Amino acid sequence: MTVQVRVAGPEDRPVLLRFMAALQEYERALEANRTPGPEMAKPHLSHLEEEAAAHQGVMLIAEEEGKPLGFIAAMVDTDPGFFVAETERRFGYIADIYVEEAARGSGAGQALMAAAEAHFKALGLTQVRLFAVAGNKSAQRFYEKSGYGLYEVSLRKYL
Repeated sequence: MTVQVRVAGPEDRPVLLRFMAALQEYERALEANRTPGPEMAKPHLSHLEEEAAAHQGVMLIAEEEGKPLGFIAAMVDTDPGFFVAETERRFGYIADIYVEEAARGSGAGQALMAAAEAHFKALGLTQVRLFAVAGNKSAQRFYEKSGYGLYEVSLRKYL
């Protein structure tokens, strides 16, 4: 069996909502500040769809024999200000990626990343950025295995 990646359509909204809630619940186990998945899935998915539409983005679904395995939300972003060289300011941004636990290791994640990267290359972009929750070591290993390396480190202190 082969993993296929396609553009998500309106008919995919129920599965995207399920994936979004599951992603959030996974991250909630790692980071206490996360809103419950069922509560945030619909408004966050709507936000991602709006951002993708406004910023040359794409929502993709990985599937095997018609069964959805995961999704990725990707769009173009720009660094504000002038601290980054003008030629480097526009970049591809992976906002969210999720693969169902049973499908991890199937190649679905790699296929989604490759499709998003191809989308960005077609737009003439030369870099892709993403963020991972600090405690999500499996995501960090996946990203590193996919060729991503540290770019910025975000630190936090509660007051």
